[in-house]
Amino acid sequence: MIKKVQTFRYVITRKIWKNGMNKKTITLALAGLFSAASANASDNTKLLLSPTISKNHIAFVYAGDIYRTNKKGEEVVRLTSHAADERDPHLSPNGKWVAYTGGYDGNSDVYIISIDGGQPKRLTFHSSRDTVIGWADDGDSVLFTSYRETANGRTGQLYKVSVKGGLPQKVMEASVANGDLSSNNRYLAYNPHHPAHAGSSGWRNHRGGTTPPVWIYDLKENSYKEIPHVNASDTHPMWVGDKVYFLSDRSKHKRLYSYDDGKIKQVSKNKNWDITSADAYGREIVYSMGGELYIFDSKKKRSKKLDISLNPDLPQLRASWKSAMPSLTNAELSTTGKRVLLSARGEIFSVPIKDGATKNLTKSSGANDRDGLWSPKGDELAYITDENGLYQIVIADQFGKEQKRFAANESVADARLLHFTGDGKQLVYTDSKMNLWLLELDSGNKTKVMQNINMNGFNTAVSKDGKLLAYTKTNDNYFRDLYVYEIASGEHVKITDSMSHSTSPAFSPDGELLYFASSTNHGQSAFFLDMSTQENPQRYGLYAAVLKADGKSPLLPKLADEDAVEEKSTDDKSAAKDDSKEAKSDKKSDKQEVKPAIDAQGIETRIVALPVPQRFYSSLTVGDDKNLYFVENEQPGSSIETSGRALRDASLKRFNTKKRKVEEVKSGVFNVRTSHDGKHLLMLSQGNKLSVGKVGATVKAKAINTGGVKALIEPRQEWAQIFTEGWRNQRDYFYDANFHGLDWQKVYEKYQPLVEHVGRREDLNYLMREMISEMEVGHNVVYGGDGHREQRVAVGLLGADFVVKNNQYTVGKIYTGENWNPHLKAPLAMPGIEVAEGDVIHSVDGEPLTGADNIYRLFTGKANTQVRLEVSKTGKQEDAKVVVVETISNERMLRHWNWVEDNRKYVWQQTDGKAGYVYLPNTTTAGYTNFNRMFYPQTDKPSMIIDERSNGGGQAANYITDVLSRQYLAGWKYRSGDMILSTPAGAVYGPKVMLIDQDAGSGGDFLPYSFSRMGLGTLIGKTTWGGLIGVSANRNFVDGGRMNVPHFRFFTPDHEWRVENEGVKPDIDVEQDPVLVNQGKDPQLDRAISEVLEQLKTFKPVRHTVAPAMPKELGK
Repeated sequence: MIKKVQTFRYVITRKIWKNGMNKKTITLALAGLFSAASANASDNTKLLLSPTISKNHIAFVYAGDIYRTNKKGEEVVRLTSHAADERDPHLSPNGKWVAYTGGYDGNSDVYIISIDGGQPKRLTFHSSRDTVIGWADDGDSVLFTSYRETANGRTGQLYKVSVKGGLPQKVMEASVANGDLSSNNRYLAYNPHHPAHAGSSGWRNHRGGTTPPVWIYDLKENSYKEIPHVNASDTHPMWVGDKVYFLSDRSKHKRLYSYDDGKIKQVSKNKNWDITSADAYGREIVYSMGGELYIFDSKKKRSKKLDISLNPDLPQLRASWKSAMPSLTNAELSTTGKRVLLSARGEIFSVPIKDGATKNLTKSSGANDRDGLWSPKGDELAYITDENGLYQIVIADQFGKEQKRFAANESVADARLLHFTGDGKQLVYTDSKMNLWLLELDSGNKTKVMQNINMNGFNTAVSKDGKLLAYTKTNDNYFRDLYVYEIASGEHVKITDSMSHSTSPAFSPDGELLYFASSTNHGQSAFFLDMSTQENPQRYGLYAAVLKADGKSPLLPKLADEDAVEEKSTDDKSAAKDDSKEAKSDKKSDKQEVKPAIDAQGIETRIVALPVPQRFYSSLTVGDDKNLYFVENEQPGSSIETSGRALRDASLKRFNTKKRKVEEVKSGVFNVRTSHDGKHLLMLSQGNKLSVGKVGATVKAKAINTGGVKALIEPRQEWAQIFTEGWRNQRDYFYDANFHGLDWQKVYEKYQPLVEHVGRREDLNYLMREMISEMEVGHNVVYGGDGHREQRVAVGLLGADFVVKNNQYTVGKIYTGENWNPHLKAPLAMPGIEVAEGDVIHSVDGEPLTGADNIYRLFTGKANTQVRLEVSKTGKQEDAKVVVVETISNERMLRHWNWVEDNRKYVWQQTDGKAGYVYLPNTTTAGYTNFNRMFYPQTDKPSMIIDERSNGGGQAANYITDVLSRQYLAGWKYRSGDMILSTPAGAVYGPKVMLIDQDAGSGGDFLPYSFSRMGLGTLIGKTTWGGLIGVSANRNFVDGGRMNVPHFRFFTPDHEWRVENEGVKPDIDVEQDPVLVNQGKDPQLDRAISEVLEQLKTFKPVRHTVAPAMPKELGK
C-alpha cells in the first residue's frame, strides 16, 4: 500500500483512504522532506492556492509551502517546508522545475526547485520585491516582475533571469503586473497594472479605474492590442495554443473566459465562489476556487475537481508561549501602586511592581479579554470579554475569579471600558454607536449619559468621591466642549463655551477643581481628514474649573505675612473638622438635603488659566500632592530628522501648585496615569515600556519587569476568535448598518467553515480578505498579525544601473541625490567617490566579479556599510583602483526623485519655462511636503502641471486646492527696484492641468474630484481608483493584526454618493501606450505639456508686472 516513487521519499497513494486506514496516521519523511498526504488527513483540504500545471503534475501552495501532485490528486509531495513565505509557483515547460517566489531572509526573490524536491536555487538577490510570473526561452529563463528600477507607480517591470544565474534582463520598460509568454516567446499577454482586489485589500467587482485589461504585446514588431475590455478586472492571462484565456469579473463572479479571433467567450459558470488564480499547460487549465483545485479541459469544455488531502506538520499550528507585550492595549495601576493590570494579547495580567509573580488572570486563548480596570479599593477588577460571542463586562476578584457578568449592550455593538467611578459602585464605558454609559454594579442598571457625534470623541474623568463624571463632547464646529455629569441628579453642566477645544479632564483629589487642556487655535486642526491640518502648532493652555460657587482658585494671591499663613492653616484645619462633623451628621440623617457636587450657575466665570506656556499637552492627571501632572508633546512640523521622519518626543511635566510653575519630571514619557490613591505614577515610553514612580518633582522611575507577561497561544482557538471578531468589526463599524443590502450573516456562514483549513496566520488574513470583499467597497483591508517574521538580511545598493559587457559589469546610470533632501543618499554620486558611468567593477570586498555572476549576490548582508570596490576605466585588472563606498538598503526614493527632477526639467525645457511641474506622492505628510517644496519655487511660471499619478492618498487635500484657487488681489511697488510684489504671493494664476491614473486613489481620488469641481483646470490621464469610503475606528486584533473597517463615506454637495467604486474620470483620456513607454516616452506627461501650451495661447495674464503711472496729485 506504500509505493516507493523516489530514492529518498515515499508517498501514500489514494488507495490508503479506501482500505479502511483512515484512523491511523502515517507520516514518512526522508532528507528533511515531508510527504503531505496521511491516513487521517481531511478528505478534502481547502485553502489550496496559486496552482500551476505541467504535462504530468500540478503544484500549489498550502499554508505558505509548495506541494506537487499528479493530475488525479492521488500523490502529494511537499516540496518546500521553510517557515518563510513560498508562493507563486510555476512549473517549467518540461515539468522538471518549479520556479517560485521565496521570502527567505526577509527578501522576496526568485528561486527554482526540482520537481523531486531538494535544495532550492536562488536566482535573484536585489532588495526590491521580485515576483515570479512564469517561464521564458523554453524553460531556460524565469519570468518575474520587479520594482528594482521602477521610479514611480504601483506596478513593477518585467524581467527574465537564466536558470544558470547572472544579471536579470529587463524585457521592456512598460509596466507589467502579470502575464504569460506564448510558446514561441513572441507574444506577451499581460496586465499593465494590478487589480483593486489585491494585497491586503478585499474588493470584489471593482468598477473604478483600477480594472486591468489584458494586452497582447508583439515583442518582435513592438506593437500591442487590447483584448475587448469592459469596466471589469481581467486578470491571469494565459496561452492555450493560439488562444488567450483569462479570468474576469465582468459577470459579477470571477470566471474563466477565452479570447480568439476577436471574440470573447465565457467558459466557466461558477456561481458561489470566484476563481482566484489559474495557470495553463497544453489544453488544460488548473484553477483555484473556494480553496479547492479544478482542472478545465479546453477541448472537452468541462472541469473536474481534485480531492486533495493534507495533514502536514505546520509550525504555526503548534501551541506556544509568547510575550503578550507587543499587543499591549491597556495598563492601570492598582490602588496602592503595588501591581499593574495589563490588557495584552486578549488576556488580563496582574504584574507586580516589586515582589510577587505575574499572573494571567483569564487564560483564554479563544477569547479577547481586554480593558482591564482595578476598582478603587483594589479588591475587584473589571474587563470586557467576547468569550460567548457577545461583548460582556466581567467583574472578578483581584485573582481573576469571576463574580458577575453583564451584557455590555442590549443590541450588538462593541464596547470599551473607561473607569470605575471613584466610589467603585459604577463603571463608565462607551460603545461603537458613540454612546457613553454608566453601569450600576449592584443592580445591573445602565444609564445612557450622552451620545457623541464622532468616534473616539469622549475624554473622560471621574471624581474620587464617585459623584461626578467629566466628559468631552464634539460640537458641530468640530470643537470639543467639556461637561460634568452629576451622577445622582443626572444633570449635565457645560463647563466651556464652544469657543475653544477642550481635552484631557482631571479632577483634583478633593473634587473641587477640574483641570483640563484647551486650545483656541484648534480651528485649522479640527477635522483630521483635511490636509490643512498638517503642521499646525497645537497650542493648548492648562485650566482649572472651580466647581463650587464658594470654591477657591488655585491661584489666589499668596500672603506675605507669616502669621496670616498660619491663621489660614488653622482655618483650614477648622474647616476640615467642620467637614468631618458634617459628614458624620449626614450619616445620621438620611433625610438631610443632599447638596449638589457642582454649582452650574456662573461656572463659566470660575475657569482659571494656569500660568504655563501654551504648548501641545495631553494626559492630565493629579497626584495626592495636589500637583497637576501632564505630558508635553512635540509640536507637529517642528523638526524633521535626517532620516526624513518627523521627530517624535514627549516629556512628563508637573505644575507645582504651591510654586505655581512648571517642572520637568521625566523625559521620554508619552502617557501617564496615577494610582487610585494618587501616590504613584504609571508612565508609558516608546516600545510599550512601562515604569512606576512616586509622585514628586523628580520621579525615580522603576521599570516594570514584563518578562513574565506571556500567554499560551492555541493558534486554532485564537484564529477562530480573530475571524469572528473581524466579522463583528464589520457588523459594528461599517458605515451602513444595512451593508448595502448584503446578508452579512450568510457571508459568515459561507466563510467560517474554511477557518479550520487555515494553516498559518497569513492565510487567516487571506480568508478574511475574501470574506470582506463580498461587501464590494474600498478601504476594506486586513493585514498584520502574529505571522512568521524572517530576520532580514539586507542587500546593499549603490544607486546605479549595471550592464554586462564583455563578461564584465559596467556602471550604467548613476543616480544623484536631490540637493535639498538631506535624507536622500546617493552612494556613487558623492563628491570624492571616483566612480563614473562606464567604469568596470572587477571585485567587491576582494571577491572577483564576472558577467556570469549576479552582482547583488556580492552585496548580500552589506546594506548601510562600507564596501571596497575594485574599479577601472579600461576594463583591465591592472588598471583597477580601490574605492570605498557606503551602500544603502533601498534606492527606490533615489530613483523616484531622479524621475521627478527629470520630469520637472523636461517640462521647463519643452515649455520654454512657461510651466512648472509638481509631483504629489500622496495627500498626507509627503504630499504636503512635496507640494510646498515644489510649488512655491515655481510660482514665477504662468502655468502649472500637477502630477498625482500613483498618489497613495491619506487626507482630503483641501490645502492644495485652496492654494491652486487663489485669485490675484493686489500688487505692491517699492520706490526702488523693478520687482512688483503680489498678493497672494504664492499663486499661479494661469492654466493648470492635473495628471491622474488608475493607481491614484483615496485622497488621490478626492484631489482630482475637487480640482475639477472647483474648475481649477484640466484632468489628463486615466480614471482614478475610486475609493472614498473612510478608514477605521475599530481596535486591533489580539495579536496586533489589523482590519480597517470603512466607517464613513463621501458624498457630493449635490447630495449624491459618488466617486466610490467609479473613480474620477479625466477630461482627456490618455493611455500609457507601452510602445511609446518602451521608447522612453511618457505619453500622459507629453499630452499635459501640449495642453498647457495650447491654453497659454488664449490666456490673458492677470498679474501686473509693472506698476501704474505714479500719481501726480496730492491725496491720490
